[in-house]
Amino acid sequence: MSKKTVITFFLLTVGKMLLSQKTVSPSYADIRNKYENLEKEDHNALPYVSAFIEKAKKENNLEKLCLGYKDAVYFSQDTDAKLSYADSTIAAAFKSKKDELISDAYLGKGIIYYFNLRKFQLASNEYVKAHQYAIKTDDEYLQNKIIYHLGVVKSYLGYYNKALQLFNKSIDFNENKVKDEVNANLRYNYCRGYLNSLHQMIICQRNLNQDAKADSLLTVGLAATKNKSEFTLERAYFLKCAGIIYYKNNQYNDALYYLKKALPILNQKNDFTWASVIHFYLGNIYLKNDDEKKGILELKKVDSIYNKHQFILPEATEAYMCLIDYYKKSKNEKEQLYYTNQLLEVNQGIRKDFAYLAEKIYEDVEIAGLIKEKYKLEKSINTQQVTIVLVIIFSVILVLFLIWRYQQREQNLKKRYAELIDRLNGIKKPEEALPGKEQSSVKTKGELPDDLVEMLKMKIQFFEDKNQFLEAGITVVKLATRFKTNPTYLSAFIHEHKGVNFSVYLMQLRINYITHKLNSDKNYPKFTIQALSEMCGIASRNNFTAHFKSINGIGIADFIKMKLKDNEREL
Repeated sequence: MSKKTVITFFLLTVGKMLLSQKTVSPSYADIRNKYENLEKEDHNALPYVSAFIEKAKKENNLEKLCLGYKDAVYFSQDTDAKLSYADSTIAAAFKSKKDELISDAYLGKGIIYYFNLRKFQLASNEYVKAHQYAIKTDDEYLQNKIIYHLGVVKSYLGYYNKALQLFNKSIDFNENKVKDEVNANLRYNYCRGYLNSLHQMIICQRNLNQDAKADSLLTVGLAATKNKSEFTLERAYFLKCAGIIYYKNNQYNDALYYLKKALPILNQKNDFTWASVIHFYLGNIYLKNDDEKKGILELKKVDSIYNKHQFILPEATEAYMCLIDYYKKSKNEKEQLYYTNQLLEVNQGIRKDFAYLAEKIYEDVEIAGLIKEKYKLEKSINTQQVTIVLVIIFSVILVLFLIWRYQQREQNLKKRYAELIDRLNGIKKPEEALPGKEQSSVKTKGELPDDLVEMLKMKIQFFEDKNQFLEAGITVVKLATRFKTNPTYLSAFIHEHKGVNFSVYLMQLRINYITHKLNSDKNYPKFTIQALSEMCGIASRNNFTAHFKSINGIGIADFIKMKLKDNEREL
């Protein structure tokens, strides 16, 4: 072999090696194409995700590194691993110094706390951090996503009105975006955002007893997800809502149909929170249909979910009351004690995470009865001391809560009383407290003739100055006859010049009169409420007390009580 041939062969070999090395390193898109279409938490994606992360680290591409860590969160099955990757995402985002990456990283960690761990306060903290960085960016989609998740946490904590405001914003944003969006992926994301916000609004309205609004939104949700395979989970949520609404309306067969259609999808997606609620309602339906065996089995599934995840919604806790009652009737003290202890443990967890709902739990007298029942059961199986301690603790908490409630009420009463006294002392005559209506200088079609208006002004002024409104049984017809006009004209005049209808006008005059008397004449607070009612021309004591509070913001009994104390101090 000649020297020239050897050199040529060597150069070709080296060139081939160099070319092969150049084509070994795949692009980010090439790596991601191998796993991006896999199902959530599919561990088969993780080797490719690791390769993606390593490439980003080697090239110091912080934006791609954040994306790789987010993918690791998405495909990891272990919750601790998800949190670890979420922290890595936050660290990489801060290195990038890009607000949108930092915001998105905090949001991702908050979602893990919410969806995987049901730690709402921790989730809320992360969402708030995410929002602080999101508002520095122009990323409307990210900002809206955070608003939605904040709304979810507020809803679960029981702040339904505040949550509704956030979900309304989310719905408006997604509706406006989906109209003109041509990108299929973005359009899908906006649709999902809209449907999930709709579902959360139904939950809020149901808890606020706004049944008509909830029904209306549910109709929209079911129609929007019908025959849409890409929205199976969202449809399951609406089916679940339909089942619960049918249950509340005592339509148990329909409720059973919708709840059983929703359950398999929620189980498949591992949404144990709503699955436990469905098991509770299924259990009650079977019990109402006299299928005790199936009913108890469904209710026990609620407890199984709690034992596995250490979380259920307050709505599902009623399952324990049903189980306690069932085993009490069966005289099975061991099972009765077990579910009593479980309910107390569940309620303790709810008080930690659901600050707003916890107040309602303290007010519920059933807790006191539950503690008493627990005492009896534990006494029968020689565990008396534990129960006594619990009773004392709950009693102390209840007493402290009642004291706090009383103090709050007294403070509010004093504040409203002081405001009313200041208002009364600034008004010389009762009729000055009536709402006036500014008169327009332009005469509009349908106004009363000027001469009639002037006549009615004088007669109404005389009516007020002479306190003729105190006459019992006075009506617009009687007063119109006295004024030598017709009731229609008089009603129109009152409405135009006093800003209210005749009944309200008359009631305000009477209440303002008696309120001034109570404030200025020390003998008036000594009269009975019935006597005061008759003095101002109101026959019904109940109407009198209701209107007094409505107009003055404080009950008549409370006002008299505080006024008497003021009068005593002045002596």
